[in-house]
Amino acid sequence: MKKLTGALALVTLLFIFSASPAFAHTHLDTSDPEDGSTVTEALDSITLNFETVIEESAVLELQKEDGTEITLDNITVNDDELSADVTEPLENGAYTLSWDIIGVDGHPMEDSLSFDVDIEETVSEETTEGQKDEDAAEDQADENEAASESDVQDTSEDSNSNTLLITILLVAIIAVVAIVLLKRKK
Repeated sequence: MKKLTGALALVTLLFIFSASPAFAHTHLDTSDPEDGSTVTEALDSITLNFETVIEESAVLELQKEDGTEITLDNITVNDDELSADVTEPLENGAYTLSWDIIGVDGHPMEDSLSFDVDIEETVSEETTEGQKDEDAAEDQADENEAASESDVQDTSEDSNSNTLLITILLVAIIAVVAIVLLKRKK
């Protein structure tokens, strides 16, 4: 009987220690953003990595602290990775990311993580775009003004050059006429 009990205990221990991951539930391994983290830059995508392969039927949802659901696009499963694109900039505040997956063991798993968004407020894009347009218009006006001044300078330089040329020609003509008249008188 002792041999049978010992053999049974040994088989039980071997079974427990040799259990494959297929017998374990699939849990979250890593995430971006991490649970409890504070995001300080614009979040373009969310990525969850699980301990084992998950099925394509995974569901991923993002909610603000007030319960408002945020739309996620391109939710994809690639082996043990669940990812999605964040299409709209997230406002500062607390968020909950929930998922519902089926692991390699066939058991459905639901869980969630929380993170905060705290992005330093900067000039809005509309203001930035408007400012860019104003800056471009000012640059164009400055260029036009500089070109006009240059044209005026060129024109005045051309006028000065032309005046000098005309003066030289007139002096030359007067000199020729004077020489011809002086020769005739001799």
